[in-house]
Amino acid sequence: MKIKYLLPLLAIALAAAKCSDDLTGCPMGEPIKLQIGGTVECQDTPIQLIAVKEDSRCPEYTNCVWEGQAVVQLALGNGDRQTLDLTLREGKPELASKSMGGYIYRLSEVTPYPVAGQSIQPEEYVVTFIVEAI
Repeated sequence: MKIKYLLPLLAIALAAAKCSDDLTGCPMGEPIKLQIGGTVECQDTPIQLIAVKEDSRCPEYTNCVWEGQAVVQLALGNGDRQTLDLTLREGKPELASKSMGGYIYRLSEVTPYPVAGQSIQPEEYVVTFIVEAI
């Protein structure tokens, strides 16, 4: 009788394992962190962080007329890659997400945050974004 209950549980466990394998290193709907040049594969599509194209965010401990923004560039695919620019700007959440190829790419954080008098080297940046199926 115990086998009767064990088989459905085993089938569910195998199905769950298959679903997680399909994500191929990219947890859909979960934060993904990349440094410049870093790559993650989502649904057989590599996503690479190419650059932080702009970081004009108002440095900590200063007063600015404009809050600034951070613009990052992602490259999607192999060979003939498509690029995607995402902008993190206070009060403009629509700039932080774009859809392409059946997925939504949403920028959620760019670190470190600028500090007055200190420069940020490209290799210091860590970008956090989320990929979700449409």
